Amino acid sequence: MSALDTTLIADPAQILGVAQDVFAALIDDGEVLVHEGVAPESFANPVTAWVDMRRADSSHGVRTMVRAEEADAHLVVRALLRMEPDEPVGEEDLVDAFGEIANVVGGNLKSLLPEHAELTLPTVAAEPPVLAHEMMVAQTPLAWRGACFVISLWMLV
Repeated sequence: MSALDTTLIADPAQILGVAQDVFAALIDDGEVLVHEGVAPESFANPVTAWVDMRRADSSHGVRTMVRAEEADAHLVVRALLRMEPDEPVGEEDLVDAFGEIANVVGGNLKSLLPEHAELTLPTVAAEPPVLAHEMMVAQTPLAWRGACFVISLWMLV
């Protein structure tokens, strides 16, 4: 059984375009405020959301991961949920809203795959689980309203 063909979705320009569309549609009232950014060396207090794309007949898959500093993740949660700028973000809102960003980005990337794959429910944690044979196939850092996000794709075997 072969791995999913990620050629189309592993293009950083394609990932940027999907992120721009998602943020414009869900958060920024049609305005494109997401731009190419610079990936930080590390995150002090990371928030990571991910969804996996897998074929039913294969153990191979692709993980779409969205990472940010906790403060930046809170910015996107407040914007998505139309909260006040200083309103505290609870754990449930963080999981729901940041997970939704990973879900919609992953779903849009999945639609570009040349073959059918199922999308898992989103998971949100500080760090994703370590898998035995994962390999990053793309990473796209994004800047949005002064915040930094990194979207990466991982081949899962």
